[in-house]
Amino acid sequence: MATILLATDGSEYARKAAEQAIDIAEERAATLHVICVVDKRRFDEPALSSAELETIYAEDHASINVAEVTAMADERAVTVAGDTRHGIPHEVILDYADEVDADCIVIGEHGNHEEHFSGVGRKVTDLADRDVMIVEANAA
Repeated sequence: MATILLATDGSEYARKAAEQAIDIAEERAATLHVICVVDKRRFDEPALSSAELETIYAEDHASINVAEVTAMADERAVTVAGDTRHGIPHEVILDYADEVDADCIVIGEHGNHEEHFSGVGRKVTDLADRDVMIVEANAA
């Protein structure tokens, strides 16, 4: 069975990429894996502090993003598996793609984390040994 991996961060770009990924998964009768990465460069595992609250918020945000894509796919004949992880986004995405043996990685052209996430699609494309689809915000 085919496997599609969607990397999401909850941005409008990621939602557009989710729509494309769901379409592809439905067309190919593929399982859609969804990953949202909490960037450890910004949100680590701190001791009790205000940074801990930011990390908890980032983890909750990641879970919500995965749940949102799952809900989008509920109306379609698409099986969805989702996960959230801590790490450097492009590294986690590529590792997860290997774990699930993804045929294709789908990612939005920009993300919410401008200084950290905007280059993720480029890095994934440069380093991936599989197809990568960068979805533009104005994609139909």
